[in-house]
Amino acid sequence: MPPDGVVHLWPIALDQPPSVVAALHAVLAPQERRHAAGRGDAVLSRRFVVARAVARAVLGAYLDRPAASLRWSTGRWGKPVLADAATLCFNLSHTADVAVLAVSGGRPVGVDIERRRPGLSAARYFPVVERDLVRAGGPDVFLRLWTRKEAWIKAAGDRVGRALALPVAGAGPVLPVRDRTGRIPGSWLLHDVPAPPGHAACVALAGTRPVRPLWPATRVSARPFWHSNIPDRCFSYVADSFGRRDDSLSGWQDW
Repeated sequence: MPPDGVVHLWPIALDQPPSVVAALHAVLAPQERRHAAGRGDAVLSRRFVVARAVARAVLGAYLDRPAASLRWSTGRWGKPVLADAATLCFNLSHTADVAVLAVSGGRPVGVDIERRRPGLSAARYFPVVERDLVRAGGPDVFLRLWTRKEAWIKAAGDRVGRALALPVAGAGPVLPVRDRTGRIPGSWLLHDVPAPPGHAACVALAGTRPVRPLWPATRVSARPFWHSNIPDRCFSYVADSFGRRDDSLSGWQDW
């Protein structure tokens, strides 16, 4: 389990061959299988299967339990939590063909990754001061602010609709924040993290103590706690799109 203040970030490559998707499908609970079948789009269904199954496998590895044995419960606004392992906090975000799973030991965590896409307007969503920042900085600034809001609201387990009004302007990569309206209690830390080109990502952690996001430094199959049959190719974003990995290292590294 990650020590206090450390967040383990697992990048997941969602577009997998049919044989891999079929194997991962067997890991899911019946409700998850029904959800995948009801997506109405074959690509979205496959990506859902991969994201959920790999998340199960990673969390099961931390708990030394089979992936299929994990049970979820949800908070008031639908945030999933482990039903019988409350001290292992996690959050999952996906956009197009990439997902990121954030894992924290005991402190609520949220993560968001977004791909640049047309049609999103700061004038429509953001407070005035943030609109001015986006006007000056363009799409990259918009994505950075958006992922900060989403990661924060997901960590808090509140309604996603409330995220847009949250104040997240400020120099990064680490930003302490509070909701002055009091709707989201407590103090939080936001940490901008690297993402593939055309994307932005952020992790949020409850409290004011420093947060240290870490990515796997070695191939997943080489990690000593790894005892799942999830193919290493599901984590190919570590090498292919995040651009840095040294297989001679062990454990975790800063990015």
